[in-house]
Amino acid sequence: MSSAAAVSTIPEVTIPEPFNTTIANINEPFETGRDMPYFFHIPRAAGSTVKDILGRCAYVRIAWNATATMEGLKHARDTQLVQSGQVDMITTQYLHEGATLFDGQEHRGRCFTFMRHPIERAVSLFHYLGIASHEPTYDPQLRYISIEMWARSKRIEHNWMTRFLSNELLGDLTPRHLEIAKAVLRQKCLVGLMEEKSESWLRFQKFFGWQFYTQEMRECRDELLNWKWSGKHRHDLVPEDSPAWELLYKQNILDMELYDYARQLFVEQRSLFQSG
Repeated sequence: MSSAAAVSTIPEVTIPEPFNTTIANINEPFETGRDMPYFFHIPRAAGSTVKDILGRCAYVRIAWNATATMEGLKHARDTQLVQSGQVDMITTQYLHEGATLFDGQEHRGRCFTFMRHPIERAVSLFHYLGIASHEPTYDPQLRYISIEMWARSKRIEHNWMTRFLSNELLGDLTPRHLEIAKAVLRQKCLVGLMEEKSESWLRFQKFFGWQFYTQEMRECRDELLNWKWSGKHRHDLVPEDSPAWELLYKQNILDMELYDYARQLFVEQRSLFQSG
């Protein structure tokens, strides 16, 4: 096949508004006073660890529960939380709704996130929701069924990362939604990986200029990052050749491709932190 005939089959996609306007591109310089860290919190992917390190160790003022729900985000928008100067960072799982808190002119969001292998994340979520009585999605029945039974049920998530990155929270997902999710990550988000936790954190810290001035602050950070992270819960792994793995893979096939793409971006974004 000639190079002229080898045309990419990836469809052209447009990042939804207002996210495309209110969230700065990743390659634009960070502007202090205008730009605010905007953390896309993926459940069971070190999100609570990030918030704990910044809030407890670096004294970053974070909108915690205020932006955790759609109702909270609406109230934050109505009260102009970003413009109020009361917080230094916004965090939410509702990435596109949260983008409406910024105006794109005087106040821009700077997206960053931690991502985790989709099946590892699903297994962690299964075990966590069976014991986390403080969570709205707490399900004590999960303690009495196998993960394979859960994977066959209607309670399991389907391609959560693709869904929330593409802003298709309820409808069926298509390959186009996957391409939108990839575009959001590529153009707008500093990507961290659970499997590269230490390097990811160093990138976040450098990009946003977070400082840990004292030995106490550094010890607090290192402890939470490495061995006392939030929501820590030991559980059995799922073998790759098991029926449960196959079921989880089929339920998250778009997220599996998205995660492979995020790993590529992680390598590419290293250039953002190379001097000269």
